[in-house]
Amino acid sequence: MSGLDNLGLRLQYTGGNRQIDRMNEDKLKSLKKALLYSYQSATAILADGREFRCLINPDKLKNVYDDKIISIPFKDICLNKDRIGKTTNGIEDIGMKPGDIFTWKENETDWLVFLQRFEETAYFRAEIRRCKYTVTIDDTEYKCYAARPSLNEIDWREQKEKAWNDIDYTLQMYITKDEKTEAFFHRFAIIKVNGQPWEVQSVDSMSSDGIILVYLKEWYNNSIQEAKDAEDAKIAPEDDIDANDPVIIGPAAVYPYDKKSYTIENAEGGQWVIGSQKAKIIDQDETMVKIEIVSGRSGNFELKYVRDGEDDIILPIEIKSL
Repeated sequence: MSGLDNLGLRLQYTGGNRQIDRMNEDKLKSLKKALLYSYQSATAILADGREFRCLINPDKLKNVYDDKIISIPFKDICLNKDRIGKTTNGIEDIGMKPGDIFTWKENETDWLVFLQRFEETAYFRAEIRRCKYTVTIDDTEYKCYAARPSLNEIDWREQKEKAWNDIDYTLQMYITKDEKTEAFFHRFAIIKVNGQPWEVQSVDSMSSDGIILVYLKEWYNNSIQEAKDAEDAKIAPEDDIDANDPVIIGPAAVYPYDKKSYTIENAEGGQWVIGSQKAKIIDQDETMVKIEIVSGRSGNFELKYVRDGEDDIILPIEIKSL
């Protein structure tokens, strides 16, 4: 082997022919050493259950938020998978990105990745914020950050020696952006945070990658209405229905602009049909359908499960007034 070939092998071992590639390789090696020996080393449990080593460094800590900085390789060994041959054979893509929620294993806290440092090319580096609350959207639980805005975010006004503030929200929320959250969060939607109902005032899904910023106003509890809604959502008593009869399971009373899901029991091979312009189907398969009420007025319509050569299975649905 010539001296030139030997030099080429050395360059490849240290990262490549380009200086920037060798710098990235050196930074990545330093990070991986720190993952083992640094005081800031931690274990991140991703949403899919995989575990990886990372560094979590302090950033900003206030009474309304806790921000830190995570550093994690783009590819690494998954800690909770069986070893495959040599160490290098088990390296896989981690795939962390803005909008992801992960659990800090050592202290069992949840964190939202919300600002990636794109200048860091050797590994993934981003700001993260602690998520203390859980909200439920279409039967799916989401971890989120929620807090009242700090004083320097309030718009103070002065006129004729009088001072006042105009604020159109009292709670700020950061939540992962996906199809469900984008469809749910719109002005005047109601959501419960920590057991308290809040009304959406404004939604910003453009400012941050993978994140929806939601501004909410405190709303009121209506225990009587909630009890009535729960009663309306019940289907016919079980003793009036044969256990083997086909039946559509889901709420028989809805409200304008609701999104509801229904399932079919004791039947298969059919299609879902709505014979009305007051509602539309937004997702379906052979056993489940999700509908959206598009009418702003009260009324009635039928949800049908249609099969060839069989009687239609029908669920009458009432749209109640707001």
